[in-house]
Order: sequence, then C-alpha cells, then structure tokens
Amino acid sequence: MKFLAGFIVALLAVAAAALLIMYTGSYNVAASVPDNPIVEWLLSNTMIHSVTSQAKSVKAPEQLTDQQARAGFSIYKNTCVYCHGAPGKDPADISKGLNPDAPDLSDAAGDMTSAELFWIIKNGIKMSGMASYGKIHNDDEIWNVVAFVQRLPKMTPEEYGRLEKEAQ
Repeated sequence: MKFLAGFIVALLAVAAAALLIMYTGSYNVAASVPDNPIVEWLLSNTMIHSVTSQAKSVKAPEQLTDQQARAGFSIYKNTCVYCHGAPGKDPADISKGLNPDAPDLSDAAGDMTSAELFWIIKNGIKMSGMASYGKIHNDDEIWNVVAFVQRLPKMTPEEYGRLEKEAQ
C-alpha cells in the first residue's frame, strides 16, 4: 500500500512539474535554440517508432520504376530540395531555420522502407517542418517522389544535373 501511495505522489509531482513548466513558459520553444538532449531523444525515437508503426498499413508497389523516379524528380525539385538538398545542391537558406534539421535524404532514405517514405511524404511530421503533401498530391505522385528519393543515395551531382536539364 505504501508503494502505491508513493507511486501516486510521484506521478502527481511529475504532472505538477510539467504543468508548472508549461504555464510559466520556462521551456524555450524557439526554433533557434537546440532542444535539450533528453527532449531530442524522446521526440526522435517517438517519430521513428510512430512512422514504422503507421507505415505498416501502407501497401508498397513491388518495384518503383525509373519512369516513376523521373516523374518524382519534378516534384522533388519544386518542393523538397529547398530543405533536403540534393547531390551537388545544398539546401536553401530556409532550411537553416529548421529545428530539427531536415535530414539529408541521400543518407536517410537508405534507412527507410518505401512504405515509410510514402507515409512521411503523405502525412508529414508534426513540429519538424515536414509538411503533409497528401492533400496536394495524389498517391501515384507520392509514389513517384518515393521512387526518386530512393535513388538519391547512389545519385551523383552530375546525374542530378542531367535530370535538371531534361526537366527544362
């Protein structure tokens, strides 16, 4: 019984501390200030596990084609490159104000499944700057972007440049 009473008191103390932090405004939410490492760890792990869980309901195509990747390039070039950059292209200035930083998809895409990339592009990620594109792009267009993003880890700056020239 003492343990249960102690547990309840501890739980109430944590809740009171959280409310105190929230209502006093003592936690700095400015994007220009890095998160506390514990908060960063908590948010990052929550995002990873949430995306993995949510993406289980996404049925990915057997294979995404080069034709889809070329179609996805156009959308990437017009929306994604500003924050994520591309081979031989640094992200635009707007990305420097994001907290957390937008990942370099040449690195991050290799760690994600097609379904996870699709889910992120379609639904976005709260409080990260990653917008939800499901309301402005249909699923086929989003799969095209996935096809392109999956090719980024092996793409050279010259290949990206050729795609830009072909798109003009």
